[in-house]
Amino acid sequence: MYTALAGNEFFVAAVTKDHFEPGSYKNTSMVNSTVIHEVSRQPTVKGFGDIGYQTDSPSIQLFNAMLEGQDAGSGSYEDLTPSQCTSTYNNDLMAGRRNLFLVTNTSSNAKNNNTLLSVGLVNRTFAAPAFWMCPHYLKSLIRCDPNELTSKVASGLPWLVDFGAGGEMEISRCKSEKVAERCKVQFSLGIMIAVIFCNLVKACCMITTVVTSREPTLVTLGDAIDSFLRIPDPTTTGICFADQRFIKREWRHGWRPGPRQWKRKGVQRWWTSVSKTRWVTCNFFFAIAIIALGVLLRLGLQNEGILWKTDIKSM
Repeated sequence: MYTALAGNEFFVAAVTKDHFEPGSYKNTSMVNSTVIHEVSRQPTVKGFGDIGYQTDSPSIQLFNAMLEGQDAGSGSYEDLTPSQCTSTYNNDLMAGRRNLFLVTNTSSNAKNNNTLLSVGLVNRTFAAPAFWMCPHYLKSLIRCDPNELTSKVASGLPWLVDFGAGGEMEISRCKSEKVAERCKVQFSLGIMIAVIFCNLVKACCMITTVVTSREPTLVTLGDAIDSFLRIPDPTTTGICFADQRFIKREWRHGWRPGPRQWKRKGVQRWWTSVSKTRWVTCNFFFAIAIIALGVLLRLGLQNEGILWKTDIKSM
């Protein structure tokens, strides 16, 4: 049994501070070509505007939800401070949030009077979903640490983002879309069948043993002690000090055990209860597992380190 969580894709729209005021002009056709490309990739292989274009795709529904969020009275959107916004969206798996409006401290452009500055789609193709928060990420792949940015914004420093629309802009507040989390409990059918089959075989063996066997069973250590006290083992009479080496060397060959001088051969350490072969075999496989784990961990940290710094202590 295991749980499955669903991560949401979302649009990030940078808008002017008067975007949500009544009468402001919003030209949604000004979205960048990347968004049009992502929204246009449908299973029907139909382009945007073609006959047979799938208008009910998840991307189209997501884009429509963003357009509906431009209504200042939309109840599904919540106002967040820059600190709350960065800490909430600095997450690789967005479960309870979706589309986001970044309200800048600039006014609408007097030339085209458009309050919508830029729109970007954050989806599963992002190496790190929180990279869009970095100041210059949309212009060039500059390495950045979203955790560091979140800490700086929380300490009171301004949140600057460059959307390619006139240089860096300071984010004054955010409007975040709240959605219901989607999760479900699942199970593996193959593993479940195997477990049921094994338990069935085990139950049949237990029932068969109870029905057919009338002899006292040795289940616990106390059962064994009780049995040997009532019915001593005749083959080990008189050799109570016999160790594993004696049994292998003499008793297995049928030699009759007779009185002999006790010779102490030093302190018997606890690890001598297991043979050298078992120790070597066990430690060999443990070493292989540890070495493989170390190599894979090193590769994982190197691959992640290409895009962001990984703090092993925080993991």
